[in-house]
Amino acid sequence: MGVYRGTEDGARLGEILRRLDEPLRVAVAGRVKAGKSTLLNALVGEQLAPTDAGECTRVVTWYVDGHTYRVLAHPIDGEPRQLSFDRDHGAIEIKLDGLAPEELAQLVVTWPSQALRTATLIDTPGIGSLSERLAQRTWDLLAAADDETPADAVLYLLRHLHGNDMEFLRAFHDTEVSQPNPVNAIGVLSRADEIGVGRLDAMSSARRIAGRMATDPNVRRVVQTVVPVAGLLAETAATLTEAEVAQ
Repeated sequence: MGVYRGTEDGARLGEILRRLDEPLRVAVAGRVKAGKSTLLNALVGEQLAPTDAGECTRVVTWYVDGHTYRVLAHPIDGEPRQLSFDRDHGAIEIKLDGLAPEELAQLVVTWPSQALRTATLIDTPGIGSLSERLAQRTWDLLAAADDETPADAVLYLLRHLHGNDMEFLRAFHDTEVSQPNPVNAIGVLSRADEIGVGRLDAMSSARRIAGRMATDPNVRRVVQTVVPVAGLLAETAATLTEAEVAQ
């Protein structure tokens, strides 16, 4: 490092060293209402991200471990500013204080969490969002043409394989490192318990479907594997309280 001190290469090496000391950065991406925020909550073991019936994630949101509870907004233009939030029941309700989602590059939620000590999780607006500008934020974050993506890996949720799913995953990879079997992306067949109208054998059916997807040569080029996940069941199991068990 001493040889490169004060140079552009030295700054780049310093950034790489800092990244190596940080938790793994995992982005959760996919189409609108694929269950991204629900899976994120299951991974954290807390109901942090909103998961109501509407389109929930409208801003790229980072969830990082820290010593305090804080939400920081990063506008596209202007300095970062701290936002207020409520959490009376379940997910965090962030008050944007007059900022429109389209004005924000990202939100950073700092939350003391054992799970977040090992992996920073990035929730992203859905591909195919009603707002093209919001969906474009996900493309800009994970499939940037010129810069490296800030995510080390991506969990890509899908219910059916659409053409733009494949397009997005191909764009996520640097072609030099993504062949022949990329290890930095996993396909997730989401809401697997709803397959077959939620029959008792839904997960068995989901495993077969995921297995077929995983052996498709086109899919294998962009994800390591495809796994079925019942996100809502996982979230409920991970966040179940003693009081709820006692009821």
